[in-house]
Amino acid sequence: MLLKSQDVSYCQLVRQFGTTSEIVSGVSYQGNLFVRGNIYPVHQRQLAIAEMRRSYLDPEPAVACLLVEDGDVATIWYEDRYVLKIVKDAWDIVKYLNLSQLVNEMRSPQGVTIENRAQSFRLPYLRCFIGREAVDWMSARLSLDRQQAVMLGQRLIDDNWVKNLSDRQPFLDADLFYQFCMDK
Repeated sequence: MLLKSQDVSYCQLVRQFGTTSEIVSGVSYQGNLFVRGNIYPVHQRQLAIAEMRRSYLDPEPAVACLLVEDGDVATIWYEDRYVLKIVKDAWDIVKYLNLSQLVNEMRSPQGVTIENRAQSFRLPYLRCFIGREAVDWMSARLSLDRQQAVMLGQRLIDDNWVKNLSDRQPFLDADLFYQFCMDK
């Protein structure tokens, strides 16, 4: 389908591979999300149309394509049902993550450091991690800012994946102890 730039809404999208995410350029058209493909000068529009036909007619599942003209360039956009639109509210990115998969990754050898820890003269806390280290890990692994990582940590508490061992405070980017509920 051939469109002009004013017919679509440009946006940023997030594509998640396991617990790794990638930010990509996208457009929204009629409620569907499309990721950017090749860019052609407008005078090579026929080459772009030929590429779109090949993509759509490829026997492995047909992919809806858009050709969007914006000034002197024509860009091919491919529908992708596995991306999410990034919105201004940081919570929207966090609320769509698969928590079961995230917890498995956090508990893996490449995840957060889980060990027995002591605080003052109390008995040791078994198999726990530090909130600040979890925020570091989530920020690096999921391309989240620290605020989003704290919100994700709070979601893990709210959905009973993690508990705060120090007290009943919310999840904090601090040297507080947390434990996965399955490690009690």
